[in-house]
Amino acid sequence: MRKTIKTMAVLFAAATIAIFAASCKKDYLDVKDLQITGVKRTINASASMPQGGDKAYLDYTDGRKVKWELTDALNINGTNIALSNLNADPTKAKFEGTTYAIPSGSEDIYWAVYPTNLSDASSGSSIHSDYTASTLTVNFPATQTYDASANALSGNTYMAGYTTVPAGEDKIVFQMRNLGAVLKLHLTADASATNKLASRIEFSTTNGALAGDFTVDNSATPTVTPAAGATQTLTVNLTDGTNNYIDITSGADIYVILPPMASKNLTMKVFNTENGKSSKKLSSATLARNYIYTNTVSDLCFCECGGGDPYFSVSATQQVVFAPGNLQWSATNGGTTATTHAVAGGGTAAGTWRFSENQWDYIGNARGNNTAEADRPTQAAWIDLFVWGTSGYNNKYPYMASKTNNFYGNGDGDLSGTNLDWGVYNAIYNPKTNTTDPAGTWRTPEVIEWIYVINKRTTCSGVRYAKARVNFVSGLIIVPDNWDVNTYALNSTNTAGAAYTVNNISSTDWTNILEPAGCAFLPAAGYRYGLSVDNVGNNGHYWSASSIGYGEAEYLLFFNGNVVPGKNDYRHYGRSVRLVKDI
Repeated sequence: MRKTIKTMAVLFAAATIAIFAASCKKDYLDVKDLQITGVKRTINASASMPQGGDKAYLDYTDGRKVKWELTDALNINGTNIALSNLNADPTKAKFEGTTYAIPSGSEDIYWAVYPTNLSDASSGSSIHSDYTASTLTVNFPATQTYDASANALSGNTYMAGYTTVPAGEDKIVFQMRNLGAVLKLHLTADASATNKLASRIEFSTTNGALAGDFTVDNSATPTVTPAAGATQTLTVNLTDGTNNYIDITSGADIYVILPPMASKNLTMKVFNTENGKSSKKLSSATLARNYIYTNTVSDLCFCECGGGDPYFSVSATQQVVFAPGNLQWSATNGGTTATTHAVAGGGTAAGTWRFSENQWDYIGNARGNNTAEADRPTQAAWIDLFVWGTSGYNNKYPYMASKTNNFYGNGDGDLSGTNLDWGVYNAIYNPKTNTTDPAGTWRTPEVIEWIYVINKRTTCSGVRYAKARVNFVSGLIIVPDNWDVNTYALNSTNTAGAAYTVNNISSTDWTNILEPAGCAFLPAAGYRYGLSVDNVGNNGHYWSASSIGYGEAEYLLFFNGNVVPGKNDYRHYGRSVRLVKDI
């Protein structure tokens, strides 16, 4: 019987295994002693897998049939007996060979297990001598493999059968009973998921055992009890027969073997080929032997709602975290790290880079942003609306306020990976950690990444962003991939045309709930043209690292009526900068 096909195939029938009434010395039960005190028998055994009644089993109606195969063998009283021929009914088979019977008065006693490599199957010492509490130890593996090409179950099929016959009788019939429960999963990826290839499933529970050694008591109705060291986790690797994954675009049925257990907290995580995961709790509270439990698991988004560290996908393969606030610069003020740059025409300009103390903070139309350019290299006021590419490198200074469009940036090239990127070139003070992050820690997102994080990524909750007023400041909330909608109720999510007032969030809620959950908030800090600052509190303008040709660059724009992650305009406009860090 193909191990994977039978893997759960036969479930215990309603009938109980007979209680062995006779007693016998424990010496009889050891294979070594059986060869001395046992009775050598040439046997003609048949093994069948009971079906019928209202018990669940894998049969024709479920698209599967349990059948013996010529490569199968039974372990009968500690000796492996090969299958000799198949019955017309493939659920029955003949086994012929020589083993040692356990004599008990006028009867011979036999026990059989499949597969023959079950823990302790080679030794009868796992059976109690009085037969009234006969036990067998089996091991449910912590790792299984489900082969979709073979339409096969995962793991091993564990079956046991016991019988007594008149002494000397060679015709033995075993009713093989499966020792586990079947979990049938119908998996379907979310329609918006970009990767719908499931590679593995991880199960966990807090009040049961999913893998390890289990003791099977065959004294009456069989019971399966976890032994010491049994674990609460199980991994099922998936394959389509060629690749180490299965395609669940249109849904796929997966069969998993689980030991009998009672659990009100059985959780599964389905992983795709990019190691993205989706976490679901299963509805079955009890998994009893002899039953199939069906769960339909849909809308898998391959992330974990509310679990793990928050992150934001900016492509199908790259995740980032956002800086804890907008970028700011001052020539002489604050911070612990100053950077010094040569000034065109001679001299130097020392300056400090930092992230804003709160995510809703911005300078707006105030000193710094609207100060004359000639005064900025020596003033203490902070600036947070920057001309594109003014990192301080190559005579592109953060205090510049020119109205010409042919001076800034990297020719026709992007800022990505160059010193013209603010985060690549500069050390930046981080008020959340009270440390200075070295140059190269952060970077400016590319326009395709703004587009992906706002419009394309698949999140656990289906939510990507929401308009809001946080601490009375209008702006855009971007939620992490693993955002759990139960964390905080956000209205009009993923709605570009929503007003800021659809979500009014206090500083307390932001600080205690949304920010710890990983949310980013981009304030509507306006934009600067020369020394004039406009649309403060209404529009958000956030640079990308992407150029569309000499003189223009791309950015994220949002306002009350829309969210446009791929807008372009002249580089000499001053806009906000929110950096990201690759995970």
